[in-house]
Amino acid sequence: MVQAKKWTLIKLFDGFPKHSDFQLKEEKLAALFSEVLLEAVFLSVDPYMRLLSKFGMKEGDVMIGSQVAK
Repeated sequence: MVQAKKWTLIKLFDGFPKHSDFQLKEEKLAALFSEVLLEAVFLSVDPYMRLLSKFGMKEGDVMIGSQVAK
């Protein structure tokens, strides 16, 4: 089993987001069959995420973003 980490939105924010608005959660991934496993090295944090979190997300959703992986 592989451990994965994901950032979840735990509280909708107004104004500048705080670290306490998010939570880093771990989950176990099932064994790979024909997929490719990549490790994220960098995750982008972009201005559009503010609007996305306000109008397109609810508490508990996983934050999306582009990444560089190896």
